[in-house]
Amino acid sequence: MSKALLASASAIALVWSTPVWAQAPRTGNVIEELIVTAQKREESVQDVPIAVSAFSEQALKAQGIDGAGNLVQSVPNLTFTRRALRTNFQIRGVGAQLVSTGGDDGVGVHQNNAPLTSNRLADAEFYDVERVEVLRGPQGTLYGRNATGGVVNVITNKPTDSFSASISAEFGNFNSLKYQGFINLPLGDMFQLRAAGFALQRDGYTKNTLNGQDIDDRQIWAGRVTLGFTPTDNIRGFLLWDSFSEDDSRGARKQLCQKDLGLTSVLGVPTGAAQAAFTQGCLPASVYAGNVYGTTNQLSTFTGIIARQIGLQTTDAFAGKTISRDLREIEVYGRPTYRPRTDLYQFNLEWDVTPELTATSLTTYNENENYTRGDSTGGFSSVPFGITPFTPTGVLNDPQFGVTDRLMSESGGTSHNEQWTQELRLQSNFDGPINFNVGGIYLDYKATSITYVATNAATAAVRVVQPLAYVDPLREPDFTGHNYFISLSEYELKSKAAFGEVYWQATEDLKFTLGLRYTDDEKWTRGSGSTLFTPGRGPTFTTPQSVEFQETTGRLNVDWSPDLSFTDQTLIYASYSKGYKGGGFNPPGVVALGLNPTYDPEFVNAYEIGTKNTLADGRLLLNLTGFYYDYQGYQIGRSVNRSVYNENIDAKIWGLELESIWEPIDNLRFNANIGYLNTEIEQGLVVDTFNRTQDNSAYIYANSTNGGCILNAQGVANLLQVPGGSTLLANFACGGTGSGTSTIRGRLLAAGVPAATANALTNGVYNYGPGVSLFGNGAGEGVIQDLSGNDLPNAPEWTVSLGAQYRWELPNGWNATLRGDYYRQSESYMRYNNAFFDNIEAWENINASLIVANPDIDLSVQLFVKNMLDEDTIVGFDINDENLGATRSVFLLDPRLYGISITKGF
Repeated sequence: MSKALLASASAIALVWSTPVWAQAPRTGNVIEELIVTAQKREESVQDVPIAVSAFSEQALKAQGIDGAGNLVQSVPNLTFTRRALRTNFQIRGVGAQLVSTGGDDGVGVHQNNAPLTSNRLADAEFYDVERVEVLRGPQGTLYGRNATGGVVNVITNKPTDSFSASISAEFGNFNSLKYQGFINLPLGDMFQLRAAGFALQRDGYTKNTLNGQDIDDRQIWAGRVTLGFTPTDNIRGFLLWDSFSEDDSRGARKQLCQKDLGLTSVLGVPTGAAQAAFTQGCLPASVYAGNVYGTTNQLSTFTGIIARQIGLQTTDAFAGKTISRDLREIEVYGRPTYRPRTDLYQFNLEWDVTPELTATSLTTYNENENYTRGDSTGGFSSVPFGITPFTPTGVLNDPQFGVTDRLMSESGGTSHNEQWTQELRLQSNFDGPINFNVGGIYLDYKATSITYVATNAATAAVRVVQPLAYVDPLREPDFTGHNYFISLSEYELKSKAAFGEVYWQATEDLKFTLGLRYTDDEKWTRGSGSTLFTPGRGPTFTTPQSVEFQETTGRLNVDWSPDLSFTDQTLIYASYSKGYKGGGFNPPGVVALGLNPTYDPEFVNAYEIGTKNTLADGRLLLNLTGFYYDYQGYQIGRSVNRSVYNENIDAKIWGLELESIWEPIDNLRFNANIGYLNTEIEQGLVVDTFNRTQDNSAYIYANSTNGGCILNAQGVANLLQVPGGSTLLANFACGGTGSGTSTIRGRLLAAGVPAATANALTNGVYNYGPGVSLFGNGAGEGVIQDLSGNDLPNAPEWTVSLGAQYRWELPNGWNATLRGDYYRQSESYMRYNNAFFDNIEAWENINASLIVANPDIDLSVQLFVKNMLDEDTIVGFDINDENLGATRSVFLLDPRLYGISITKGF
């Protein structure tokens, strides 16, 4: 074992030890460098002319990087959030701001160089990995179609031809028990077998004050078996099976709200019964404000609207209710359910056709399933049912909720997807100045997803309003009922690509790289919008849609390795790269409102310059990077009708990155990773779902079971003065300009109001000036907001990571390494609208560890503490759909965690 390493190609992370076979030591260097495959060939990390950070297994453990979210501690300009329980990396401001079955992440996730369209990187922990590589910037040549922001590539340990084994047990607070280990067995001269496993069980970090139980616990099981084989001297490969499953209560989060009571008057005219229609549930408010510990106005929610329209509950079911000010205390009915499962199979074969040519085949099959279900009421209703025709005894008997005495709602869904990929490559290693890496890849991906929202009010209404509708009798729904909301999407992707890079060593110190990739994406989808209140059972599919994108991307790179008097080694590089990410389809629920059925592809032209330097006889590594992006068609999403509407904007991005590691004396090391990021939206016209009027007093907000709309304030005031006008607005405010039974015009005509009067009143309510977007039914979607000049979301201006460690040599072969890590992220916005309530304040984190090890007996003990400050730091939030009350659901940094880990090798 050598002494500490971890370098990155533009970021260098510390470790206390790294296996000799994973290093490319330089004569006289104190700091050795990790071998990476960022360009799909083995190179020293300091010789790769792109921005890439790499972390060995030992480095991950030393720095407490046990999962994907912790990579932000050591990679500049990298942020990580969860969106709907999925991974969302953002590198240099580029990630996934859309939510779509057919959408692609901006940062590609790969395992052993294979792309994984769906993956468990947000859920799983790193175990038995050789290294994790983070490539920053578009990787459109070798890594593919959706890597506009970069790539995270997890390289697992492969079998070797000698016996080895290890077992590790970790014990921590929150009754955390974590076990992992591996065994490596040589099976004769030809085969090697490696089996690894991981298990985690811990209590939840959050308390359910309704029953005193903790939630957000974790129970994970994962395993990996890899069979390596070398049938001849020039053929080698491996066959891998990787499995992951989880069954716990994740998903419930603290919901913050400043209650919106609704307008009591419009232009001086009392609203009466219509007050219930003129509330969005929660007022615009910062998650840091002191007045956000209320509850939503349930009259604005999907549940509350149905309940008041049928007379089941005509008042706010949360009237007078407040919630705990402790961010780790919430109120949910029952226990949330979160059950993901993944199986991954890989077959990799390498053949040295000649000493200078290597052919590689990589076949991957990946299958994912997920099931979620949990309370979405936002708290336990404070107002029980009264005696109504629906509740003659004060209770409802609902198949999904059982017997209840107050309004209940839940949401969740299920998904299943599978993916096949086949990649073929031919790579040269000639002694001459020209080399190449060419190949092709085929990807076949199929996915089905269901979004589910249920309420006991809907079931009660369906039984009366639509007796021919199928009422699902199962406590655990089969998603075919017409007594709850369902949005179902089926999606297929077939992607073919041919790619290649040519490397020209023009002189001993100067090299050029030219890469091109041609991609052909074929996408197909069909879906089923809401079947609530319709007769029959099961989905009603819309007409299938299909689209094809054919694009060419690539990169041009020049790197120079001058012999400078003041450095031991220097690499200077400049590059241009073009990235692409395919467009896709919007869900049927938003298309039904008259919004665009598709969104466009993304394109980015990226320019980068950088230098990597080794100085002070190998004691100092100093890397600098600068970049500029011209981004066209950046894909963004916003909540509409219990679903997400996706559209496009343009942006400019530039930034700087400094990364360094310094060993001033033996055994003492410091590292710094600093990123500066400037993002600016150049063009984008959108409607802000949570500020539809844009504070224009000519319009007011109104709710409906399909989301919200805006109405002309004067027209509303006129209608309120008509007998029955307030009742019409309470029930049909967003019904639009038609004349059906669920519209204002239709109801006025049915009541005998003269057509001229009915038309004048209706047209007045839906009278809009310029700059207002309309739904297909003529109701106002909202005042259009110009996003020009706004920041991209989740793109902090500064990210700073600092670390230090010292190693003591102790008697009898023991050593001890004390390490500390500090991370700070400056303030940012969670949404591209950049409203005052979108702000995320700057936050910081401190981790520390002490490792005592004896390499002679292969034993190590680690004491660790994470989040030493033990602050309930808000690191992100979502604003829930209007029909779910527009509450703010916050993401928190994990609380202070501490424990001991013992590892024994054999």
